[in-house]
Amino acid sequence: MSSAMASYSERIDELMAEGDLVGAWRLLEAHGASPPGDPGIVAAAGRLLRLRGRHAEARALLDRTLQGALDDTRVVTELAYVARDLGEREVADGWFERAYRKGTEGEQWVLDWIDLLCGLCRFDVAQRVAATYCERMPGSASGWFSLGLAYQLGKRHDLALDAYERAMRLDQALPMLRNNMAAAYIATENYHEVQSLLRDVLRDDPGNALAWTNLATMLLKRGDPTAAQVAAERACSLAPNYPVALQCCANVSSELQQWDMALHFAQRAVELEPANMSYVWSLAMLQLLRGDYAAGWLNHEARWDGSPELSGSWPNLPMPRWTGQSLAGKSVAVWSEQGNGDVLQFARFLPLVARNVRKAGGKLIFICYASLLTLMQRSLGDEVETVIPSEQPLPETAIDYHLPLGSLPFAFGVTPDQLPAATSYLKTDHAKVGAWRSRHESDTGRLKVGLVWSGSRTHQRNPLRSVDPRVLASALGAVRGVDFVSLQIGAGSETKAMREAGMSVSDPTGELRSFDDTAALLHSLDLVITVCTSVAHLAGALGVRAWVLLDVRPHWTWMIERNDSPWYPSIRLYRQQVYGQWEPVLTHVARDLAALVVTATHQLTQKASA
Repeated sequence: MSSAMASYSERIDELMAEGDLVGAWRLLEAHGASPPGDPGIVAAAGRLLRLRGRHAEARALLDRTLQGALDDTRVVTELAYVARDLGEREVADGWFERAYRKGTEGEQWVLDWIDLLCGLCRFDVAQRVAATYCERMPGSASGWFSLGLAYQLGKRHDLALDAYERAMRLDQALPMLRNNMAAAYIATENYHEVQSLLRDVLRDDPGNALAWTNLATMLLKRGDPTAAQVAAERACSLAPNYPVALQCCANVSSELQQWDMALHFAQRAVELEPANMSYVWSLAMLQLLRGDYAAGWLNHEARWDGSPELSGSWPNLPMPRWTGQSLAGKSVAVWSEQGNGDVLQFARFLPLVARNVRKAGGKLIFICYASLLTLMQRSLGDEVETVIPSEQPLPETAIDYHLPLGSLPFAFGVTPDQLPAATSYLKTDHAKVGAWRSRHESDTGRLKVGLVWSGSRTHQRNPLRSVDPRVLASALGAVRGVDFVSLQIGAGSETKAMREAGMSVSDPTGELRSFDDTAALLHSLDLVITVCTSVAHLAGALGVRAWVLLDVRPHWTWMIERNDSPWYPSIRLYRQQVYGQWEPVLTHVARDLAALVVTATHQLTQKASA
């Protein structure tokens, strides 16, 4: 290309970079049609058409140039931008990658590609491209920011902070930098740094809605929902159509048990950004919690992309999902999902589904977690012909369709008053139950009460759901006539601390090898007191009397403003009334437990005198 053509192309680029599209257009018009074989001018003309919204014309012009065997990076990247602007993100990614293979010196389009990769959740690729960019352009604050963002979205928060620090040293005024750093510090629970950063942001820009949102999130993480509400409401006041702030308000309102407000904010977030499955998932949790199963089951399907615990866990199965197709002569595999408690809860639907499948001329196969296999095989009996562990390869016989276990109520339209098998639907090993009961017979006059004070240690909400075992021991240990039994797996040191606090508690958990063993132990007890964990679902599914301790924002199963459960008639619910305060709950439990001892003693006395 001649120097005249190069300067001509560069001048068009300069005008567009300055926002002077009219000037760029006039310059192109003055020189007539784009000279054939000049990719720089073709790319500039295509960009001008794209910026004017004439994407089809831009694409046609650029495609013609490529057909002429000109694989110029400027043309290829402009095709990527056209595809991106049209919402064709996968196509855009392909064009950007093609341009990248030809080499780059650190052009702006590489940063735009990194942003696109993050939007496609291809964080590993985004991180590699961004790291290479920073090696070539170490003085680019935007490059380090892009690297930090790619790490942050990929949950590698420490590396994100390192990259953000490099960007901060180069350009402290970079948009979003301090807010993103604050979010990364929140993820690493470095709240001191969060507070310092956000104080500076809000001092310089008190109308920054994202900073107020991050402040609300930090305050909520630190256990101060009332203060968090002030910050969250300020964010929503500044940006009433900002979904991130609305979702934050929904979270804060839920912790304060302001359910109508929480639902309002969650619905508004979904209205504004319906493709964001995390918002849809949050709305589903509120709908199910409130008993709106018609809407809740539908939005519950967003869990595979919206739930932090489930995102990216959809199995790569070779058969299609069952969505109502004829099952005549077909087989459908229902597979376990989420946690053990979820499988225990939704297992009630399997006999009903199996009967419907058989009636339609098909066969149902249940793919079950190995830890639940023995219990499920016995409990499902002849209703479900084939129960196989999830670790085992699928049977050689063809499986035509699959369906996640948690989607059964959605598929069959279940409402709270239509719950099948609401009474005990799991069956224990009678010999194992008898063995446990024989061990209890030495103290027949004392209640045997099982205890669980913590759920999964990795669950993000477990710190709020759990009860300090020493607080539990202090509250319940003084109740006479009770022998407590720890059901908390792997908590020997905590059980020891409870004994030191004065509670009579045994720990047979070392003998429990599966949920079948745990089920037998539960069936031998008079009562189970547990926080929200799989043992609560197991007790309810067995019909064992259980008292479940719930924090202010319980799992949707337990609904709101009631002390019973339509899912489990044998369960009684004890709810926190104030965020983080277990003492009033445990005082109530201790009082009821003492009353239960009196009743049981009276019944034994009557039985002995009869």
